Amino acid sequence: MTPRHWVTWLLPFVLILGCASKAANRSKSADAAPEAPAPSGALAPGEPATPMPVEADDARFGASTAEVTVVAFLDYQCRYCRDTFGVLLELRQKYDAETLRIVFKHLPLEGHPMALPAAIAAQAVSDEGGPDAFLEYSELLFTNQASIDYVLLGEWATQVGIARSVYNEAVSSELTLEKVATDARLAWRRGAEGTPTLFVNGRLHAAAPSLEELSQMVDEELAQMRATAGSWASRYALRVTENAESTLATALLAADPGDYRVPVGTSPALGGADAPVTLVVFTDYQCPYCKRADATLHELVTRHPGALRLIFKHLPLSFHQAARPAARLAEAVRKKGGDAAFFAVSADLFAASPELGPDVLAGLGKRHGLDAKTTELAVSGGDPEIERAIERDMELADDVEAAGTPHIFINGKRLAGARPLEHFEAVVRVEKQRAEKRLAAGVAKAAVYADLQAGAVQPGAPQAVDVPPVRAENPTRGPESAPIAIHAFSDFECPFCRKAELTLTELERAYPGKLRIVWHDRPLDFHPLARPAARAGREARRQGGDAAFWKLHALLFGLEGGVAAVSHADVLAHAKTLGLDVAAMEKAMDSELHDAAIDRDIALATELGFQGTPAFVVGEFSLTGARDLRHFKRLVDRSLAQRSTAEPAVESR
Repeated sequence: MTPRHWVTWLLPFVLILGCASKAANRSKSADAAPEAPAPSGALAPGEPATPMPVEADDARFGASTAEVTVVAFLDYQCRYCRDTFGVLLELRQKYDAETLRIVFKHLPLEGHPMALPAAIAAQAVSDEGGPDAFLEYSELLFTNQASIDYVLLGEWATQVGIARSVYNEAVSSELTLEKVATDARLAWRRGAEGTPTLFVNGRLHAAAPSLEELSQMVDEELAQMRATAGSWASRYALRVTENAESTLATALLAADPGDYRVPVGTSPALGGADAPVTLVVFTDYQCPYCKRADATLHELVTRHPGALRLIFKHLPLSFHQAARPAARLAEAVRKKGGDAAFFAVSADLFAASPELGPDVLAGLGKRHGLDAKTTELAVSGGDPEIERAIERDMELADDVEAAGTPHIFINGKRLAGARPLEHFEAVVRVEKQRAEKRLAAGVAKAAVYADLQAGAVQPGAPQAVDVPPVRAENPTRGPESAPIAIHAFSDFECPFCRKAELTLTELERAYPGKLRIVWHDRPLDFHPLARPAARAGREARRQGGDAAFWKLHALLFGLEGGVAAVSHADVLAHAKTLGLDVAAMEKAMDSELHDAAIDRDIALATELGFQGTPAFVVGEFSLTGARDLRHFKRLVDRSLAQRSTAEPAVESR
């Protein structure tokens, strides 16, 4: 769960925890005016501002000027956090208070149902009873992880000295709620995506450490602090800032450190080609996360004048009905007014999003200088130049495996999702340094991006394979002279194969006379009806040729009826409907008569690297999964183009 959802997720738990507190609230406020607690997010007294703030309402142990601070983000239902809590207690015994400070923050994970109520309760105990009560309460929570419930949370609070009326009021306080949410937002911004996550003087450690491992980190930071001149505040702030910045970028890129080849092409650009850092964003105008990311990226460009170039790529998602029409409008405005006009209309599109209906788009077209006819033509998909530009962006997204939006590549380094500004800043800082090294090596400013992209990859780009032969034993449809063969490896019991069959039908309509479909059986072991159905298909072909096979194929997949029908009884009913020999069909389904041919198809699929279904060889390229029509069309077009280049004599006849 990302922090944007935290407040709405927290509210129901606060109501449950404090449902009996109204009378207590009235009596407490009547008896005395309690001291107002510090607002959530306020720094602890004397604490310098750093990327990993120690706040006044944090439970903390050790001197405020300790040379090393360990900030621990924990979840009370996480067993690794339980172990880490024990290590932290041991660590506290190993170092004196002037050397080590331990600070606890909350990061309850969505998958742990009682972690969030426990965090709210623990924070309430900390606010009302201080750090010692918090420590005792946390020990109870971690010791009894498996039995945490709402009743026990209140009873344990009483056990550590917090009156029930005081506890009820504290867990109902908006300040308590906001504190847990603030911790979660801070964790996300600083790269903590799970628990436990520790920061040792800002140095991120995203795992459960041993005492030895954590002690080594403390000793290393202690040595660094003592080797630096200046006041405690200046030394500590410098160390935390340096550590937080360097380890955040490392953590963000750890899972996917490679470089992706993301050419700029002719896409809209904000910033000069000689900028050392190029950000390519794949986005969707109707995506709320893209809207947030757009604002963040523009702020980033403003913060780094001359250093960043922002490249815009379209990736309208199929379930956002207004996304592609909006992209078309933006491209129409660009066609008339250039990149500056494009980014101006983009800003208005995101401002209006998600309400991007026809009237809104028409109004924006008029505002940005288009006449009604031009706007209508573009938005309806009637401008082939605009359609091709959007398709190129979507194909590039496939090539770099940008499956969702927003998707950002910073000098080829991937960052997916609407991330906080700190994440972009961290990676930009690293990429600036990388670019500076290339400049120092003599690379021209305008060539830095191309130089950094030299060894980059496109793992999702179409992969050429050895084209399988069209064997006499395989059913086919379409003319033998068709320039493109599509080999389909499929399973009659696979719902994704059924979806793919519908797409193939659309594809054949789009390329009349140019495609020959070749069927290959790939019954999966965990589909018990798949092999008998495959045998049935082979038997139908034996009895009535390809025509009989494709008729049975359509009935098995339910291509016309809308529901697949592959049971034993279904197959026999289909055979009767088609006028086939039902007894022979039943015998074939229950025997190994056609298994040799089926097994040859399975072996061929394995040879091609296809482990699941559906899978295809489209012309000269492999394609796996029930992909959209555009994925098939791309490979057909590419295969046709290659055939035209390689065999001009054939094409000229």
